[in-house]
Parts: sequence; C-alpha cells; structure tokens
Amino acid sequence: MQQQKKVLLIEDDQFSRFMMKEVIDMLGVGVDIAANGKQGCATLDENPEEYGLVLMDLHMPEMSGIDATKYIRTRVPPNAVPIIAVTADVDYHDAQVVEKLGMNGYASKPVSPGHLMDLIDQYCPVH
Repeated sequence: MQQQKKVLLIEDDQFSRFMMKEVIDMLGVGVDIAANGKQGCATLDENPEEYGLVLMDLHMPEMSGIDATKYIRTRVPPNAVPIIAVTADVDYHDAQVVEKLGMNGYASKPVSPGHLMDLIDQYCPVH
C-alpha cells in the first residue's frame, strides 16, 4: 500500500501558514512548511517524491514564488510535482498566466477550506 503524498506549503505570512496548515491537518494529510521560496526549494530538493502538491505564495522575501518555481522546474518536471500559486494578487488569478510561470493553477487568498480540500483530493489522493 502506497502512502499518501504530503503537501509542501511555501508561505511567508504567518497567519496564512497557520490557517492553511490547520485545514490540511484536519484532512489528515501530512504538510511541511517553508517560510520562503529558498527554504521551499531546499525542502523539495531533499525529497521531491514525498510531495503530491506544492502550495506556493508568490510574493516572499529572499526568493519569490515565481523564482522558486523556475528553480523547481529546472529540477522537477511539471507533471511530477504540481505547483499551485496561492496569492491575493489579481494579476495572477489567471490560469494562462500562472501556467506560463510553470505552475499548474492558482488559488485566491484567502483559500477556502473547501478549495484546499479539492486541491488535496486532486493531487494527493489516498492510494
């Protein structure tokens, strides 16, 4: 029996991290957290096969979500680990825009528990 893949949450805002982690924990899915793109890239480099989904904030210090995605895509193909942009920036609330950045979709902040559940069901199914 295969184990369910975890979610990697890359988010610099402490409140957003807390809220999304609470929902993911309630769903019984493993979640690792990185506070910026640089930490997220390092975490993913260590064990890319552990993650079924990356939830990526776009605007962060040290390394933005856009730069982190570019880095990740040089190492992990798009179909191996999906990346969902999580942002309040309406400029990125467009599937074509985020796809050009190497992401698989977007979620508007604040992310509803129902939307998080749908993403986890889609990308981290129980086998």
